[in-house]
Amino acid sequence: MTLLRYESQLEEIAAAEQGDGWLSACARDGRFLIPTEQFVEALSEFLRRLGAGPMLEVCAGSGELAVAIRATGVPVVATDADPPAGSPVVRASAEEALRRYRPVVVVGCFVPIDAGVDQRVMGFPSVRHYVVLGARVGGLFGSADLWRSPSWTAEPLDQLTRWMLTRHDAWIDQQTILRRGEAWHLCHRSLLPGREETSVGTASRFEEQSSR
Repeated sequence: MTLLRYESQLEEIAAAEQGDGWLSACARDGRFLIPTEQFVEALSEFLRRLGAGPMLEVCAGSGELAVAIRATGVPVVATDADPPAGSPVVRASAEEALRRYRPVVVVGCFVPIDAGVDQRVMGFPSVRHYVVLGARVGGLFGSADLWRSPSWTAEPLDQLTRWMLTRHDAWIDQQTILRRGEAWHLCHRSLLPGREETSVGTASRFEEQSSR
């Protein structure tokens, strides 16, 4: 697949805003994240540096992101409970996919916040890294499960966020685009010896993320 560079995709957004709107265009195409060339390069490099075992994408939709990642040489299996016909995505719910593949790394892109997927991923024994891609809408990012588990730490992936474009972005004027996409890395505390963080601290982090 051919990816647009970030700058070219900005032009596409600007053009769509002159018509029915960027959000309408994305909804029509069923897209939440627009994987630009720079974003996929940054994400693939981060996944390589994790140096972990099997990689899985849950709630992958059409599999557009996983296909782009695999094209860089990073093996990731895309799964979804109801993938489009003809897509390269394995039909499996998040729970089924976790049991089948027993991944060490999971990628979740715009995972439904009310489906319990985050909780299942973070509670599965083999998972040690959870890369979460989404958008901050109404001050909130993701489900509360991301921020309230004492067994996990979270760090923003600014090197990915800087290249993220999503259906929730909009041009404020001809010079300024409001971007709501964010990327986070959740890491199981078993991989971080000596790092102190209590459940109270994690809950406070959730409140902090909610208020941003």
